Amino acid sequence: MYAPSPFGVMLKEMREQLGLSQDELAEVLNKTAQYISNMEKGKNKSPPDDSDIQKLISRLELDSENSEKFRMLAYADRGMLPPELFNYVSGCPPLIGVIRSAMKNNVSPEYWVKVLNSIVKGRTI
Repeated sequence: MYAPSPFGVMLKEMREQLGLSQDELAEVLNKTAQYISNMEKGKNKSPPDDSDIQKLISRLELDSENSEKFRMLAYADRGMLPPELFNYVSGCPPLIGVIRSAMKNNVSPEYWVKVLNSIVKGRTI
């Protein structure tokens, strides 16, 4: 039994909001409706590449916030970070240490919001 991933769920919701069939969306990628169906159902273990993600974002008419979410979910489906995030994080060993420490200590998302807000405001915690 397959379970839809958050990416598959978002893909289906956005497609249905526009009233598009799986066939119509598949045409954008030169794929089959079965390919779209498999992604929506969580059967496709290799979501689209970056070029196809961009084509889907355009066809689904996603705003910038939903575009970023869609892209992040697509990469998460592959167990990856988008290339620009991977490059930044892998090139910054102290950041990797911070992330490992946060994971070890179960740092909450709310705490990270405080950290980011204080950085933006030029303060320290």
